[in-house]
Amino acid sequence: MYAESAAIPARQPVLPPGLPITATLLWMGALLASAAPWFGELDPGALLAAFWTFDAGDYSSVLAHYSWAPRVSIAILIGCGLGLAGAVTQQILGNPLASPTTLGVEAGGQFGVTVGTMFFPGLLAFSPDLVAVAGGLMAIGLVIALTWRLGFSPVTVILAGLVVTFFLGAVNMAFLLLKGEWLGNLFIWGAGSLVQNNWHPFMELWPRVLALAVLMLLLMRPLRVLQLGQTSASSLGAKVGMIRLLTLLLVVLMTATVVSRVGVVAFVGLAAPVLARLLGARTLGARLLWSSLLGGGLLLLADTLAHWASTWGDGSLVPTGTTTALIGGPIILVALQGFKNTHHMPGQDASPAGFLPKRRPVMLVGSVAITLLLVTTVISMSWSPGLEGWSWTAFSQWHEAWVWRGPRLLAAILAGVALGLAGTLIQRMTGNAMASPEMLGISGGAAVVMVLIVLSGADIGRAGQLGGATLGAAAALGLLILLARKHHFAGNQLLLGGLALYVFMDAGLRLVMASGGTVASQLLNWMYGSTWLVSENEALGLLALILLISATLLLVVRPLTILPLGETSASALGLPVTKMRLVLLLLAALLTASATVVIGPLSFVGLIAPHLARVLGQQTVGRQLIVAALAGGLLLGIADYLSRIVVYPNQLPAGLLAALVGGVYFLWGLSRHGRA
Repeated sequence: MYAESAAIPARQPVLPPGLPITATLLWMGALLASAAPWFGELDPGALLAAFWTFDAGDYSSVLAHYSWAPRVSIAILIGCGLGLAGAVTQQILGNPLASPTTLGVEAGGQFGVTVGTMFFPGLLAFSPDLVAVAGGLMAIGLVIALTWRLGFSPVTVILAGLVVTFFLGAVNMAFLLLKGEWLGNLFIWGAGSLVQNNWHPFMELWPRVLALAVLMLLLMRPLRVLQLGQTSASSLGAKVGMIRLLTLLLVVLMTATVVSRVGVVAFVGLAAPVLARLLGARTLGARLLWSSLLGGGLLLLADTLAHWASTWGDGSLVPTGTTTALIGGPIILVALQGFKNTHHMPGQDASPAGFLPKRRPVMLVGSVAITLLLVTTVISMSWSPGLEGWSWTAFSQWHEAWVWRGPRLLAAILAGVALGLAGTLIQRMTGNAMASPEMLGISGGAAVVMVLIVLSGADIGRAGQLGGATLGAAAALGLLILLARKHHFAGNQLLLGGLALYVFMDAGLRLVMASGGTVASQLLNWMYGSTWLVSENEALGLLALILLISATLLLVVRPLTILPLGETSASALGLPVTKMRLVLLLLAALLTASATVVIGPLSFVGLIAPHLARVLGQQTVGRQLIVAALAGGLLLGIADYLSRIVVYPNQLPAGLLAALVGGVYFLWGLSRHGRA
């Protein structure tokens, strides 16, 4: 019987016909769309011949040979390389959402090029690859170190990777705002552009991409062993750690080499492998092959769309990085909706004994926080640098200084209060101590609308901008509700949907950086939390809104106390879990939007403030809300003051300083949970 069973040949997975058909249609569509503008000037034969020759007497032939053909070639080359790198990354981490993008590699590469431009221009001139590879290795090293103990679970890896991207992006933006005259063109390049005017970049790049691809393919056998799991692979003699490190090094080399040449277009490294999986590629060889082919077609299509958008618009460059991000967003969305393995969320498995500090009276902690807020207000209003050095403004002269210092300080404190309250609501509702308003994408919705308003040139005034940003936040909230509704607004799915929305905000940010100009610079200042545009009416309006919402929060203390017990227990106690989660989400979104339209979308105060309240011994819902609100106001109040004086007479956005501190805190928090 056993002999007969052994004689039965093992069946290989059948390749679904939809996969090659889709790949063929994608390539044909991308090639035809790219060639369509040339059909009126060159016949198909001459256009095809442009890849290797040209007619010196025909300007269109020369232009096609030195501009169109190398652009098509480099798009296909880079797309295939990034598709392969993404498939390999997913294989070694066992994570269908791992990619050079979600692991922060391309952000690290851009950070390396920025630092090289600022401090080591000689090294950058010698080889841009070195600094880009160093930055990519640093970024992926952070992500691996933070998620190693948590088993590389999908949600944890994405959270760590995107926060590393947030943090490095904030550092890059600080350099840009301080040294914009040196780094402006660098950030236009960093948005991702495949524009070519000769064959030199392609000829320089293809041997490197080919060599790295061959090395990855040589590791196919060890990569297949990893499919058995770490324990089984180790028992067969495979050095799992060495295989992972070597393969990740090749992925970083591939991604950083591309980033150093054409900027950030690495969403293809996520979209192509996910598409290959969704279309039925089951074996490792099939995934590597079809991910490479789909990557080439996707990037060529994205680049063609970017070229069309630049042509149809006012002539401004639309970067390829924007269109690849717009393609990557829906891909993430589709993949996230099918996730089952959302355990190991940071904070869920933490030991209560290790994270319950000594309880302290709320009156004592609140009094200290209020005192520090008053001290911050006095110092901010009175002690500041001027044209003649530092000076003290007497209280009797505050009415003169109020116009310049008062509204922005009040708005910063109120925005911190709003984010502290929103962060507490979100963390309690999701049961995730690493959640924050930024992670829900609501801030991103407001930011995208502001981007569109400014880039369209519409003169609608400050009130119109605030109204549009509010509508954007509401639209993002509505989309988030649709995404999470079938999961009963469960915490993990809310966070995953918010991360997908972040991808679209990233596309808008890259579009702004590519547009350049004074308007783009002002918009970027707002997006990273500048408060100097806030008027007194806006600050007072924010005060009224927060007071109204704070009164409403008194009604949700009991539901917030019951929800962490779990859906079954909460329902047994008579709580309508789904409806209550929706109400809490609406309140958190309104608080987040009100802060975002005033100081911008990125600060991480909503992450830090609830943690500070917990560290200060406030464990119950009501006490945590009060202390988190005070801590958030204090943090942004101090950040606003420092933003005025640190680089005087220049200014940094207050939200940028808060984001830098928040990013460090988040990374430290992840590592702490990893040790728990």
